[in-house]
Amino acid sequence: MQIKGKVAVITGGARGFGRRMAEMVVERGGKVVLGDILEEGSAVADQLNRQSKKGKVAFFQKCDVTKSADLQALVSRAISEFGVLDIMVNNAGIGGMLPWSEDDDVSLSRTIDINLKAPVEGTRLAVRHFIERGRPGCVVNVSSMMAFFPAEFSPVYGATKSGIANFTACCATLAQRNPPIHVNAVAPNFADTVMVRDLVPKTNNKVFNKTGILTVDEVVVQMIRCIEDESLAGDTIKLLPGRPPLVHKGRKAIVSGVLTGAKL
Repeated sequence: MQIKGKVAVITGGARGFGRRMAEMVVERGGKVVLGDILEEGSAVADQLNRQSKKGKVAFFQKCDVTKSADLQALVSRAISEFGVLDIMVNNAGIGGMLPWSEDDDVSLSRTIDINLKAPVEGTRLAVRHFIERGRPGCVVNVSSMMAFFPAEFSPVYGATKSGIANFTACCATLAQRNPPIHVNAVAPNFADTVMVRDLVPKTNNKVFNKTGILTVDEVVVQMIRCIEDESLAGDTIKLLPGRPPLVHKGRKAIVSGVLTGAKL
């Protein structure tokens, strides 16, 4: 899908991948609705609008992605402001605390709700919109290399990101609809974001020394690819520092006939 003229909802749009994704979408002629629990997102939208020569291209709405009503409100905002939704970017995420075994059940549940449940719900709402409107659409999910390389220090985080990769693969057959809906994901290693810098203790810097660290742009360029490369369907792009992006060759869902006649 070409981004020019399209409308994207981006969760976690105040910082990191979400903010840079918004900038790249607007640079390509698209428009964005940013959702974030952080009010900083308002300044991001203001900056994008000041730089625009074509009127308003961005809106911010405070959003707690653990609440389905907040996610639905983002979709509704895109429609009310720009008339349509074309792209859903489920970017919001948290890293959890270390050591994970000292977390309480509330913290662990929050990690699961933000990293796994919210992207599933965001995808559901977007796909339902695309199907009801009879429009093509794209969804971009953010997984992690920890989905493929288990890490002793963050098993709950890794489990949520594994779930995202599998969920994305299960959505592969949506691309065979008419019009098509493409759901893809990126799985970056550690990247230079505020979240990583804040959550990874100084004593764990040996991890960075061993694996290196990605730039935000390296990750967001592949998020853009998830939209523009129509050969991708249910795919997850793996990203490691110093190596070319690799499309994960794991098994993806195939048309089984089970959904024949079902509403979706």
